[in-house]
Amino acid sequence: MSLAALLLLIMNIVFCMATCNNAEYEINGKCCPVCDPGKRVKNHCDENTKTICGSCPAMTFTNIPNGYIECLQCFVCDPSNGLRVKQACTSISNTVCEPLPGYYCIDLLSNCKKAMKHSSCSPGQYINQTGTEFSDTVCNGCPVGSYSEGTFCKFHSNCESLGKITVKEGTDKTDAECNNGAPSYLLPLILSVSAVCVLVFVIFIILKTNNQSSRLIQVTTQGLNLYT
Repeated sequence: MSLAALLLLIMNIVFCMATCNNAEYEINGKCCPVCDPGKRVKNHCDENTKTICGSCPAMTFTNIPNGYIECLQCFVCDPSNGLRVKQACTSISNTVCEPLPGYYCIDLLSNCKKAMKHSSCSPGQYINQTGTEFSDTVCNGCPVGSYSEGTFCKFHSNCESLGKITVKEGTDKTDAECNNGAPSYLLPLILSVSAVCVLVFVIFIILKTNNQSSRLIQVTTQGLNLYT
């Protein structure tokens, strides 16, 4: 093929490509009618026939007029990725996914492709903002004088106002512990004091007994001296 003929062929291809309108697609230098959404090209057009289109198989789609020879695969909402179907796939639209309850989407470009479980607040924290479909849970620490198990904060019990004694001070994770009786640390103290008192009493009795015995011996000795 001469250079001139080659240039002419290229110009014809470019011209043909340039003249394809929105209702056509270019293939092998020719402009063929596009297929409607929900369909794809089964056979390209030629000099004698128009484009032959076929319907998209199940779980595939085309959402625009096209010259595709294969339909697009529908997206699968995988529960292992925290997803469920919001809108089922059709021949003219892709699947629309949404997060499972308790999950939030981490890919917001066009269609949720992956979701993560909402964070749980730890003991000592409360839920400042509940998680949504598009945002995670926001946790804050409990203020001084209150505690939580990870949901909401409650004030520590005031044992004195209840007529009780504080056995253990409250923390940000636990409530104060109250007791109707004496604090637990007083019991060992009371027992110790009682033991000391008993010991002193026993020593006193022993000393008193010894003292009385000494006096009895002295009296007896003096009596014996009178008879000698």
